This record gives sequence, structure tokens and C-alpha cells, in this order.
Amino acid sequence: MAISKKIPYMYANLNWKNLEDLKQKEHFVLLLPIGATESHGPHCPVGTDAIIALETCLRASKKLHGVGYEAYVLPPLAYTVAECARNFPGTISLTEQTECALITEICLNLILHGMQKICIVNDHGEPKHVRAIYNAIDKVREQTGIRLGFPDIFRKKYALRLTDAFRKGESHADRYETSLIMAIEPSLVDEEKRKKLRYLPINLADKLFKEHLDEFNAMGMSECYCGDPAAASAQEGTETLAILTDFIVEAVEEMFQEKVYDDKRGMFGR
Repeated sequence: MAISKKIPYMYANLNWKNLEDLKQKEHFVLLLPIGATESHGPHCPVGTDAIIALETCLRASKKLHGVGYEAYVLPPLAYTVAECARNFPGTISLTEQTECALITEICLNLILHGMQKICIVNDHGEPKHVRAIYNAIDKVREQTGIRLGFPDIFRKKYALRLTDAFRKGESHADRYETSLIMAIEPSLVDEEKRKKLRYLPINLADKLFKEHLDEFNAMGMSECYCGDPAAASAQEGTETLAILTDFIVEAVEEMFQEKVYDDKRGMFGR
């Protein structure tokens, strides 16, 4: 996916000579945005997750350039495991094995060409999907000895720094995600529908791990959303984008500092 040159730091807009030069630089790093293509309520686009992941990568890349890193954003991986929304139009779901293989092979190809610093940025919270990312990270390490970066927002160390809306566990087309899209591109949100949505206090972690449900209708999400999207705001989304951007910057700095790797997967990655 190539994007206009007006948007800097896009890997897909470079040529191979650019990349040959960049990979020689000490602080060259690639960011891989990942997000599902799936229904996000009657008010948000099906590309919500990938849009958020791409935007945070672009912001992090700009910030990283400001502190001495050559950070570039890979084309987003917008097809993942998305089984929970499988009964809603717009959803495209891969198997866990296919997604794991995709991420693994993307990273192995980059490493083959000498691009060894790669940070995965994910905004989709389905357990099989998060597990696919961790499994890919393990496979890459087993085959190359290289550890990929992955600031997993569903782990406590990150989640505790995010908004109340996120910590409630109502993170699907909810106030958290809707605010982010409103901050990134408000025209993508159907405001007339959003304002009419009633609050649905559904904790997805409880539904997934305690009740062992794996489909949104069964969870009580008949319109494929939960939480309180009517209370979303662009201001809250802008504040959240800043936090998510910091997560990426910190993860990249830790990669280059070669800090002791914390390989705990958290609840969503088991």
C-alpha cells in the first residue's frame, strides 16, 4: 500500500536503493501496523483497527525521527483472525495459522534483506489473533535469533496507562475506538447513528474467558459494538493517540538498548 509522498516515512513509497542506504544506518527500524477488517458497529468503518494502528505508527515514526531514529512504516496487515464478528457483513477473517504464517514470513523476508529491527503495532484484541502475533514472534526468534518488538496494549503494563474506557474492557467500536477514529478522520464516523447508540456495559474479557463465548451476537452485541460510543470525542481520541504513540517509541528504544526481553503474553496472548 503506497501512500502519497505528502505522508512521510512510508516504506512502500521507497525504492530499493533508498532501502539499501537506510538499512546501513545504525538506528533504522520498521513498524508493522496490524488490525482486523471487521464490522465495528453501525457507526465506525470496518477498517477501524488498521486505521488506528497505521496512524499511531505514522505518529511514532515522526517522533522517532525527531530523536535520531530512521523509522519507517510498513504497509498495514489488515487481514487477521476476526471470528467474533464473523456474522456481520464486512468482516474478513483468517485462521490463526494463516495469520501467524503471514506475520512470520513478512518479518523473515525483511530480515533476509538485512532489516532486523521490526516492531509490531497491533490494535485488534481477539485472543486467537494476539496469540498468532506472539507465535510469529517466537517463530522468527527460533529461526533467526532476532526478537521483534511488540508493545501489547492488552498487557497490564500498557493497559493501566490507557483511558478508563479502555480499562473497562468494552473495547469494540466503543468510546475508546470511536474517539480514536474521530480524532484521526471524523468523516469516517456516522455521527447520526453514533449519537443514538445506547450504552452497553459488556466486558469482553469476561465474555471471552469466563463465559467462553466467541461471537458478538452471543455476547449481547447485536449491532457489533459495546461500551458507550455516544460519549466518544475527538479530544479523547487525540489524547489516546499520544499515549499509544509513546508506547511505540518506548518499545523501539528498548529494542535498541537491548533490554532484557519481557516475554509474558498476558491474558489475550495465551
